[in-house]
Amino acid sequence: MQDNQDYSEYRERLTNFSNEFDLGLFLHIVRKSLPWIVSFILLSAVSAFLYLRYTPDVYEAKAILQIGEDDSANRVLNVNQFVNDNGLEGRVELMRSKLLVQNTLETIPMKVSYFAKGRVLTNEHYILSPYRIEIVEQSNDLLLNKSVFVSFNDDFTFSLNVNGNLMENLQVGQLLELPGLKAKMVILDEGELAELKANNELYFRINSAARLAGRFANSLDVRVLNNTAKTVQISFQDNNPYLARDFIQALSSEFIRFDLEKRQRSDENILSFIDTQIDTVFQNLRNSESLLNNYKQDNKITNLESLSGVYLTRLNELENRIIQLEVEEKLLGQVRGLTKTSTENIEVYNLVPLVAGSHFESSLSGLLSTLYNLLLKKEEALFTVTEDSDIVKSYVYQIGIQKDLIVETIDALRTKLVERKEENYKKLKEVEEVYFEIPTKELEFARLERLFNINEKYYTMLLEKRIEYRISKEGFVTQNQVLDEVRLPQVPVAPKRNIIFISFLMAGVILGFIYISLRYLLHNKVTSLKEIVKASNASITTLGVIPKYKEDIPVSMLLVDRSPKSMIAESFRSVRTNLQYIDNSEGTKIAAITSTISGEGKTFIALNLSGILAFSGKKVIVLDLDMRKPKIHKAFDVQNGKGMSTLLIGEASIEECIHKTQMSNLDYITAGPIPPNPSELINSPRMDEILGELKGQYDMIILDTPPVGLVTDGISMIQRADYPLYIFRADYSKKQFVQNVDRLINENKITKLAVVLNGVDLDRNKYAYSYGYGYGYGYGYGYGYYDESKGKKRGIRK
Repeated sequence: MQDNQDYSEYRERLTNFSNEFDLGLFLHIVRKSLPWIVSFILLSAVSAFLYLRYTPDVYEAKAILQIGEDDSANRVLNVNQFVNDNGLEGRVELMRSKLLVQNTLETIPMKVSYFAKGRVLTNEHYILSPYRIEIVEQSNDLLLNKSVFVSFNDDFTFSLNVNGNLMENLQVGQLLELPGLKAKMVILDEGELAELKANNELYFRINSAARLAGRFANSLDVRVLNNTAKTVQISFQDNNPYLARDFIQALSSEFIRFDLEKRQRSDENILSFIDTQIDTVFQNLRNSESLLNNYKQDNKITNLESLSGVYLTRLNELENRIIQLEVEEKLLGQVRGLTKTSTENIEVYNLVPLVAGSHFESSLSGLLSTLYNLLLKKEEALFTVTEDSDIVKSYVYQIGIQKDLIVETIDALRTKLVERKEENYKKLKEVEEVYFEIPTKELEFARLERLFNINEKYYTMLLEKRIEYRISKEGFVTQNQVLDEVRLPQVPVAPKRNIIFISFLMAGVILGFIYISLRYLLHNKVTSLKEIVKASNASITTLGVIPKYKEDIPVSMLLVDRSPKSMIAESFRSVRTNLQYIDNSEGTKIAAITSTISGEGKTFIALNLSGILAFSGKKVIVLDLDMRKPKIHKAFDVQNGKGMSTLLIGEASIEECIHKTQMSNLDYITAGPIPPNPSELINSPRMDEILGELKGQYDMIILDTPPVGLVTDGISMIQRADYPLYIFRADYSKKQFVQNVDRLINENKITKLAVVLNGVDLDRNKYAYSYGYGYGYGYGYGYGYYDESKGKKRGIRK
C-alpha cells in the first residue's frame, strides 16, 4: 500500500512538473546533492583520464590518387582493346579488394609481427622491433597466427614458449627448429631490447596472408573525392603510424603497377596468339605458292583471260564465301573445344582474339567476358574461403551454366554456317556445270591462284595487326598518379582527447542532473504548508511554521527562554497569536498536540509553545500523555517516578506530580512509569477530573499526546481540546500523513484541528514563513523579528 502511494505521488509530480515546479525545493535538493554532483564530475574526469591513458592511439595515413590513362597509339591506329575497363568505380573496388591488399602486404615486412605486452596495453613494433625473426623454411601452417612468447637472457640466449611448450637456452643467430618452421633470431638493437624486455612481455606472430589481408582490408577506406577529376582518397588507420604510412604508400604503388600489368598482359596474350597464327598462315602461303608455280610450269598456264570473266568472278565469290565459312566453322570448333575443357585450363584471353573480326564476334564476346568475370570472382573468393564453401560452389555453378550457354550458342552458329556452306556448294556446282566444257587445267590454275591470294591476304593482315598491337603496347602510358604523397602521421585521429574529456564531463553533469531530478521527482516529504493544504481533502487550518534550528538542540528542548528574541521564539509567538483565531473565548484552554509518528517534534512544539505562553503572563502546565515513549522528563532532566500514569491510577496527587521550571508561570507533569494500558488510563473518568482540577489553577493546559498515526490513545484528548494541533516536520513527514489529518477532521469531527510545520529550512526557502489559517482558506501573515545571533532585524512574510 505504501509503495502504491509513493508511486502515485511520483506519477502526479511527474505529470505536473512544469506547472508545479518548486524552485525552493529544487535548490535545496541541489545543495544537498552537491557532494554527489562533485563526485559524479570527478568520477567522469578520472574515467576520461583512465580511458585516454589506457586506450591506444590510432593514426591515419592517407594519399590522394588520380585515375587515368593515355593510349595515344590506340587513338591513332584505332586498335580494338579486349580488356574490360570498368571505369572509376571498378578501380575503386580493385583498391578495396583483398586481392590487391594481399599483393601489397607481400611488399612490406609483415610476414612476422612483433608485439610488446605491458600491464594494460599491447603495442605492435613493426619495423621498430629491436629483434627480428628470419624465416629460412616453412613446411606447414602449424604456427600461423599463433603467439610465440620470447624471453631474452643476458648471455645472448633466449627462450620460446610455443603453444605452451617451453624451449630454453636457444642461441641468437643459430637455426631454430620450430613446428613446421626453420628460422633464425637476430638482435638489431641490444640497448632497446634490454629496456623493452624489462617492462614488457615480448612475443611475435607469423601471419597468414588471408587473415592479414582481412585485417588490413577492414581498416582501409577508399572514397571518391571528385568524379570529374577522377580523384580518389585512400586512408588506413592503425595504432602504429609507421605501419599505416608504409601500407598506404605500398598500396598506391601496387595499384599503379597492377593496373599497368593487367593492360600489358592483355596485349601480350593477343600478340602471342597473332604470332602463332602467323606461323601457320605463312606455311600455308608457302605451300600454295609452291603448288601454283609448279602447276604453271607443268601446264604452261600464265593467266585465265580466255575464260569468261563473268563466270570466273562468280566462281571466285562463291569459293571465297565457302572458304570464309570453313574458317569460321573451324574457329567455332576451336572455341567450343576450349570452352568444354576444365575451368582451370580456360584462358579467356585466348578465346576473345579467336572470335575477333568474325561475324559472330558480337554474339560471343559478351558471353566470354561474363565467363571471365565469374572466373575472376571465384579466384578472389578463394583467398578468403575454401573450395567447399557455398560462395565458391555458387560461382562454380554459374560458371557451368555460362559454359553451357556458350556451347549452345556456338552449336547454333555452326548449324547456320553449315546450312550457308551447303547452299554455296550447291550454287558453286551449278556454276561449274555451266563451265563443264572449260579446260580442266585452267580451272585448276584458277583454284590454286585463288588459294594463294587468300593466304597472302590473311598473312598480310596478321602482320599489320602484330605491328599495330606492338605499337599500342609501347604507346600505352598509365596516368594513375599520386597527387598527395602519404606522410608519417604525427597526431592521432583517435581517441580525440578534447571530445573525450568534454563527453565524460558532460556525462558526469548529466548523471548529476538525473540524480537531482530523480530526488526531486521522488521527493515525498512535506516541505511547505502549501503542500499540506493541497494534499488535503478537508479544510485544514494552518497556524504557522517553525524554522529549523541550526545548532544541536539542548537536552531541555526549551529554547525560547534562552533566546526570547530569536527567530524560533518569534515563530512560536506567531503561532500563539494565531491561536486566538481558533478560539478566543474566556477561560482556561486546553491545547492537545499530536503528530503522525515519533520524531516530528510535537514535544518540542509543546514545550516551546508553553514557554511563549508563559512569557505572555499566562500560567501554563504541560502534561506528558505519551506514556509509551515519554520525553518531557528527559527535556528537564528529572526522574519519571511519578507522573500521569500514577496520577490516573490514584497513587499520587496532582501536587506531588507537578514540577516547576525556571520560568515562574510554567509547570509540567511527566508521564510517569510506563503502564501496560495507557489507552484505558487516558480515556478514564479520572482524566476528566484531573483536567477539571488543573483548569482551576492554570490558564492553559498543553497535552503532549501520543502520535495518532501509531496509536489512537490521544484522539479523545484531541477531541476535548480547545486548540487541537497537528505537527508536521519539513523534509521528514511524508505527504500521505495529511490523510490522518483528513480522517481526524472528517471522521472524528475535529473541525478545529490546526497544522504547524516544524523544522523548515529557511536557507532553502526564501518564503519559509509562509503560512495560513482559517477554516478552509489560507491567509498571509508578515512580521519582523530580531535575530540575536546576527544582531539585526529581519522581515519575514509570505
